[in-house]
Amino acid sequence: MDRNNRIQKSLDKLNKSLEDLNMALDRQHLNNNKMKQSAKEYFQVRTHLEMKREREGSKEWKSDSTK
Repeated sequence: MDRNNRIQKSLDKLNKSLEDLNMALDRQHLNNNKMKQSAKEYFQVRTHLEMKREREGSKEWKSDSTK
């Protein structure tokens, strides 16, 4: 019986460690997804601002050419 109890305790510790590891992996996965989303949003905003700047630049050029 003593041997079975030691084996059971070892299995319980192993299961607890696996649960902790799975939780850590889930957190890491969520953080990775947040970083990907942030990078995607950054490039969307950057592209939008570049396009807006180009449009405003072409409007200024057109207004200057009529003077």
